[in-house]
Amino acid sequence: TDRLSFASDPGTVLEVSIASLCDRVNRLVSGCRTGICIANSERTALERAIFPNLPPSFQSCIKDIPIGPPYFGSCTAAMDGDVIITCHDMASEARFDECFVAHCVQHGIFSLQSRPVHGRDGKPIGTFVMTFPVPCVVTDFNVAVMGFAAEAVSALLQRELDITQQTHTAASTTARTEA
Repeated sequence: TDRLSFASDPGTVLEVSIASLCDRVNRLVSGCRTGICIANSERTALERAIFPNLPPSFQSCIKDIPIGPPYFGSCTAAMDGDVIITCHDMASEARFDECFVAHCVQHGIFSLQSRPVHGRDGKPIGTFVMTFPVPCVVTDFNVAVMGFAAEAVSALLQRELDITQQTHTAASTTARTEA
């Protein structure tokens, strides 16, 4: 099926795995804080975000944000265009909604990069995001780390999709057998 479905309970294997990956990337790239955004089942909106090293108030606002123009923020643009989006200086960013820019700045994010992560079908299912507390230029090292982390997130999200699909298939089979 072409629909996405992720478990949404905090503390799931996905949440713990993402937090561990983000922690490792944060230690590799001085000063960064990382996280992910996850698309809904129709790939029409960002369903939720996991940013383990940012306050809950940052990720709690990333729910049901439409993917498509006009772009609310960098992740919606990255997913819709299947491109890497880099914001070198959030304070002067004009491509995205002013609420997104203000939300980032309020949470100490002054530069970021959003990179699409892909499911097995090659379509974006989320983004991996690296943020910095100062305006900056993404270095070659950060690009290499971003590439690695995005591939790891792709694998984690695809594994979660596979598990969820297997659970739904088993439940459907049981329901038909009992009927």
